[in-house]
Amino acid sequence: GGGLMLTPEALAPLLIAYTRADAREHSFVSSCAVQALQLVRDRIAGREVPEAIEQAAALEVGANLYGRRMSAIGTPSYGDPELLGNPARPALDPLTPAYAILRPYLGPGIA
Repeated sequence: GGGLMLTPEALAPLLIAYTRADAREHSFVSSCAVQALQLVRDRIAGREVPEAIEQAAALEVGANLYGRRMSAIGTPSYGDPELLGNPARPALDPLTPAYAILRPYLGPGIA
């Protein structure tokens, strides 16, 4: 559609805030933003999706990609009171948290 395209550079600071990433992880979070935006765009594939929805979906996917690394680090985090609340492993398909957000725009045939 019209308007400005969401860029990874615009998404990265939002993802950093959303994940509460440490300053040392900013480049990793930025790479998650790039991957997330590409995954969401590939999924949308030419359909009309409002930018706010694309951004929300990309944030969820980026947080999932970021969370994947945190769970891969694994055991040391279990002693950290900050991380104890959510020992859940992220979804294997990084797009899983975005499907509910995107579903109304993608039409039938989406899992």
